[in-house]
Amino acid sequence: MSTRTILEINHDHLGHLQKHPEIFAEILAELGMSIHGAALNKANERGHALDIGHGVRIVLQRHHSTDVTVQTDYAGVRL
Repeated sequence: MSTRTILEINHDHLGHLQKHPEIFAEILAELGMSIHGAALNKANERGHALDIGHGVRIVLQRHHSTDVTVQTDYAGVRL
């Protein structure tokens, strides 16, 4: 199944992730599994992202054919 995953990475934690790429590799590996699926769905139902640690949050994970719009204070982007 093809999925689209939108991650938010806190810039304050980016240096740590760069020094320890194995942490980010583990996060990416988990995205291909159903580890966070139920918790992410619950968070999204409440209008929230899912904090998975190390300054990384999963904002959204949906099938790639699902239209998604990301809206910020400054711009909206349709994916």
